[in-house]
Amino acid sequence: MNVTILDIAKAAGVSKSTVSLVINESDKVKLETRHKVWQTINKLGYVPNMAARALTTSQTKTFGLIFLTSDETSLPYVLDSVPETLLYDVTYGINACLKNTDYSLLTERFSVSGQAKLPDLIKNKRVDGVFLIGGLYDDAFINLVLEQGIHVVIIGRRHEGVDSVSVNANKVGYLGAKYLLELGHRQIAFISGPAYSSISQEKQNGFAAAVAEKGVNMEQIYFIHSPYTGMGGYQALKQLWNEGVRPTAIFGGSDGITAGMIRFLYEQEISVPKDVSIISYEESVLSTHAPFSLTVIDGHKMQLGEMACMTMINRIKKQNAQEVTLIIEPSMIIRGSVKVMG
Repeated sequence: MNVTILDIAKAAGVSKSTVSLVINESDKVKLETRHKVWQTINKLGYVPNMAARALTTSQTKTFGLIFLTSDETSLPYVLDSVPETLLYDVTYGINACLKNTDYSLLTERFSVSGQAKLPDLIKNKRVDGVFLIGGLYDDAFINLVLEQGIHVVIIGRRHEGVDSVSVNANKVGYLGAKYLLELGHRQIAFISGPAYSSISQEKQNGFAAAVAEKGVNMEQIYFIHSPYTGMGGYQALKQLWNEGVRPTAIFGGSDGITAGMIRFLYEQEISVPKDVSIISYEESVLSTHAPFSLTVIDGHKMQLGEMACMTMINRIKKQNAQEVTLIIEPSMIIRGSVKVMG
């Protein structure tokens, strides 16, 4: 039999309205009474009705994490899909931040190319705020979400007038190019993300800046756009190989792209780093499970999630505060996938 508010009231020796005030975090109830009611709730195993609570407080105490994908029905471990390591690591950071709060987190995979214009979490008003993650959305989608009157924190890119937490993508490209150039590489392929992605373009700009700084001939540098999938990285490198290009080093713009590159090199029996050097953006389970020790540029995704969470909570408390734009600096994790050129 389900425990009700009335059961809690009788067991705690208080009125039903007092129990309701305690559940809804009212400061009108004495501290001792609140403590007694919560003890009774925990003892009887009562689970508050969050929908009813939302009607009373106008808050659900729930955040939504919307992961934008090209197809929400595709499995993340298929080679032609975007590996959801970014989603997992950012979620880990958000949950770490929420641990000592009374907020919870719901996640929804949403296809921006599907028939639905809005994710269900937003459409059904189930959350107080949403985190938008993934690069497959445009300004029109963000504006549509904002029109719903919901708090938004964007993770991974920036949008004027909206709170955001992102990695310095320009520096990602710069660090990768600088490291390879310092080790003597001059023929380098950079397989970045899609051409329409502003983050992908920022990485490429940073890469080009490091090349110019070193005074290296740009004709020896190959920029290739690719989807953030294993198949994208595989096909991009295959095309380069078929054109007769043999770079001494390859930079993968995401862990998914790099996984596809590694598969192609394996099929060609090309050894890393003996025959070609590789670095990748994004530290993830893929980089640590590679058949060799993979050098990566770390975007600190868990920290990204934590900072996004703190930004959201701050926005809930101070709705009229100025827009927050936080940028995390990436760092190199040097392992064994790059050799020094003689």
